[in-house]
Amino acid sequence: MSTYENLSETQKFACRVIADHARSTAFSIADGILPGNEGRNYVLRKIMRRAIYHGREHLGFNEPFFYKVCDFVVDEMQAAFPELGVQRGFIGKMVRLEEERFGNTMTVGLGKLGELSITPETQPNDELFLGLAKLYDTYGTPRDLIRVFLEEKGLAVEEDDYNERFDAALQELQKQSGIGQTQRKSEISPIYGELLERVGVTEFVGYEENLIEDARVVAILDENNQMSQELLLGEKGSVVLDRTPFYAESGGQVGDRGLILRGDKNVLVSDTFSPMTGLIVHKVLVRSGNLKVGDAVRAEIETFARDATRRNHTATHLVHAALKEVLGTHVKQAGSVVAPNYLRFDFTHYQPMTAAEIREVEDLVNRYVLQNEPVTTNMMSLEDAMRSGAVAMFGEKYGSKVRVLRVGDGKFSMELCGGTHVRATGDIGSFKITSDEAIASGVRRIRAITGFDAFERFREDEVLIDRSLEALKTQRDNLPAAIERLQEEVKRTRKEIEELKLKIATGAVGNGSAGGDEAREIGGVKVLGKIVDGLDANGQRQLSDTLLARLKSGVVVLGRKDEGKASIIVRVSADLTDKIKAGNIVKEIVPLLGGRGGGRPDMAEGGGPDADKLSEAIDAAYASISAMIGNS
Repeated sequence: MSTYENLSETQKFACRVIADHARSTAFSIADGILPGNEGRNYVLRKIMRRAIYHGREHLGFNEPFFYKVCDFVVDEMQAAFPELGVQRGFIGKMVRLEEERFGNTMTVGLGKLGELSITPETQPNDELFLGLAKLYDTYGTPRDLIRVFLEEKGLAVEEDDYNERFDAALQELQKQSGIGQTQRKSEISPIYGELLERVGVTEFVGYEENLIEDARVVAILDENNQMSQELLLGEKGSVVLDRTPFYAESGGQVGDRGLILRGDKNVLVSDTFSPMTGLIVHKVLVRSGNLKVGDAVRAEIETFARDATRRNHTATHLVHAALKEVLGTHVKQAGSVVAPNYLRFDFTHYQPMTAAEIREVEDLVNRYVLQNEPVTTNMMSLEDAMRSGAVAMFGEKYGSKVRVLRVGDGKFSMELCGGTHVRATGDIGSFKITSDEAIASGVRRIRAITGFDAFERFREDEVLIDRSLEALKTQRDNLPAAIERLQEEVKRTRKEIEELKLKIATGAVGNGSAGGDEAREIGGVKVLGKIVDGLDANGQRQLSDTLLARLKSGVVVLGRKDEGKASIIVRVSADLTDKIKAGNIVKEIVPLLGGRGGGRPDMAEGGGPDADKLSEAIDAAYASISAMIGNS
């Protein structure tokens, strides 16, 4: 008889779920679908987590197992579906990461659920659902797992009612915090449509020119976005020129800044944007003179900022290609910002980049910078561009004719882009990643700097290193070892301090009526209550161990104050847990502190914000223990 035949029906069902879901998982990931929180990505995540839950809950698999099942699927089916074999390593890595992440979620989530002290008598009210929704929102505890937990605790809620109330609680949480709310962008004002119809398309000459002498003001909007014929000294507004070198914010690249000049006219351009295709609008402040419709002016961008933006924009293309090279072809752009002083790039990836991966991406980008590859652009039909292998950028809308940017021969990087770029990669100077962070499940964000900003960062690092060397009295190559020695010394000193605090607390006399080392005897049971000072939570637990060991048989109740809050731990020796429950004692006395708590029969903890009532709470513990002994 096979092992399968010896399993219970529940276990057999679990095996079938795992086998079916492993097949779906392997094929989905091979097709480029990654577990996430939206759409098909969320469907895959639910499939994977359902299989993992069945393995853990019904088959006793406490260690990662699902990635092995998916690997078996690849073994069995790669002959018919070769793409499975090609993606084997990626499939295994993705499944294991999701499995480990979900295992942590289950462990943390169930622990936090336990802290809610849910019983069959708990009322399924709005307060409870707010607490449950917070677990989901903060710790990612799956809502279906929360419902299973409630049922196991004897608190059954109909599925439709549960989902409706859970959603309402989530909405309430989001209202309170602002998280999850989408700020709707203002609708495009009809005034821009009228402008475009009246003055026609703005000619952009900024790819070739940084300034032009013969621009003409064709339209003016005042600060209230109303048509105007003139802006006076000190007034703000918007200006449309017939021709302009100013790049309007688009494709992640910020709008240009600069000046509009003529004679005594000095107008600062603080931003440039394009509310409608073909219309370029300059946000301005008149610093001297005035500006009228029909004026012939000189339009001059801030060259230093434009050059820095060029460097960062071309570097963005290089970093996109480098991420694909280093991390894998699953990397796709999910957003970007290209400003004069930094670049930000969002991309799909399933885990933080390692130090080695960051270094490899930096090396690859800087290698292309040092090779000084030419950066060229060509206008092509959209069909020809896509056929040539050009990559479309995130969030862009393309017409029938597109601008294709190539770095070198285009094999490393070739993308559709309407932004401004350097003429050769050597103009970037240098490239340095400054951060890597998660912004959503499966989406990473890196920030980086180039050119003079990178050089300034290097100088700042040198200053910090020199100051550290001076403070630690060591040589550059010995700096890491010196820091490690200092950390070990600090750790050792802290440990000695904690041990001294524990020794002092063990022999100290507490405060008020709850103080004293002498244990009280209640119904033949020794009970010791103390308020201890100077200990952290770990020290409090260690002290409770020491005092309970001294009593051998009895109850220890310890309280401490920390940053205006009070905490209590109750310990009961093993021979008394049949009649005295630590968890019940905590539930009775912690409300006096304005908080909550719970735990096992032999150990329980709780706390609250009302630290002034700590002595009263410990006195209440004596009364609680007396009642338990009397009722046993």
